[in-house]
Amino acid sequence: MSRIQTIESTPPYIGKFIKDNMKQLSDIHEESIKEHGIGCLGFNCSQNENKMDVFFMNEEMMLKQLQKESWEQLKQTINDKMLFLVNDLDINSIFLVYI
Repeated sequence: MSRIQTIESTPPYIGKFIKDNMKQLSDIHEESIKEHGIGCLGFNCSQNENKMDVFFMNEEMMLKQLQKESWEQLKQTINDKMLFLVNDLDINSIFLVYI
């Protein structure tokens, strides 16, 4: 099972991708929120496979990844921030990144 971690423990390639693509990620997030409502950007990434899939996760998708209570708590902390749920496939870890 994956462990949930924070931005401080993300592998460098994830932090670099987010920093280098923040404008596009912000645009995707904003448009998706307008279209689908509350949610976050999801990332499936692998440095070994040079893969960084980015997609919007609506509430239904979030509830497949997290328990309802955890998602409810996260929703209350998002406010005007962006939440990224990053799944590093190489190390089988999930990172929650607030921007």
